[in-house]
Amino acid sequence: MAVLYPSNEWAEAFCKAINNDKTCAEKGKKWGVDFKGDFLFELHPGAGLEKTTYVYIPLKAGKCEGARLINDPSEVDQGILCIGPYEEYKAIVKGELDFIDELIKGKLKLKGDMTKVVRNAMFLRAVSSLLTSIETTFLGE
Repeated sequence: MAVLYPSNEWAEAFCKAINNDKTCAEKGKKWGVDFKGDFLFELHPGAGLEKTTYVYIPLKAGKCEGARLINDPSEVDQGILCIGPYEEYKAIVKGELDFIDELIKGKLKLKGDMTKVVRNAMFLRAVSSLLTSIETTFLGE
């Protein structure tokens, strides 16, 4: 059954996909262990999304610790903030664009400890590869 992106159901399905993935467990052993590795995705309105939406993905040692939507960024102590338009995120979740490529191109903005991000690029690649594994429906379609 398809889940709506963005929604708590989608965030939970993504969290479960991360926790069931052996590559994430292996490549992410050091992620978030000596630093705050939680991601907060800020989705800006457009393409069917009516208001700025925040998807919180807490990650530590290759596991997700309870992903969900939040109302305000001050609700969580994220380590990495990723900012971009819903249209970009939607294309990434559909598999039309690559998350890492969009970061490199500057289509998505990343704020946080970039040294940790670069050192753990294989883990982030493994996590981002799971985005398309969830049967998803989208706002505006």
